[in-house]
Amino acid sequence: MTLNFRTLRLIALAAALCATGALAQQSDPRPAMPSGDAHSAIPSSGMDMANMKSELEKMRAQMEQVQALMKDSMAKMAAADAAMKTHMETMHASMKSQMDLQQAMIDHAQTMTDHMLAMSDHMAMMRPSIAMPMKGAMPMKKDEQKK
Repeated sequence: MTLNFRTLRLIALAAALCATGALAQQSDPRPAMPSGDAHSAIPSSGMDMANMKSELEKMRAQMEQVQALMKDSMAKMAAADAAMKTHMETMHASMKSQMDLQQAMIDHAQTMTDHMLAMSDHMAMMRPSIAMPMKGAMPMKKDEQKK
């Protein structure tokens, strides 16, 4: 955005310089002549009225071009700002969704860990009962070898 503001400043400065340059080319105001007509007066080192009018029209056209460019630049900057805002909102939503997914994965891993610990505790309680021989059951091969 700073580049656009610099561009706008340069355009305004150029327009101002063009305007002052054109004004500097104008001749000093001539005193009104008491007699004779204005066409017979010899212009001093300046521009005649036709040239001055054409220069003013050129300046006016340049100013209109500068204003049109500035208006176009402002519209483009507004569109870019809107697009950037939308992009940032989308990125924010994406990051939030990613964090929610990571939290869900952590919660699931914690649930699985808790389940595995519960199963381990349950298995530890069952081992002594499995290790004891059952009454009336067939002897195992280890028991037969001892006899």
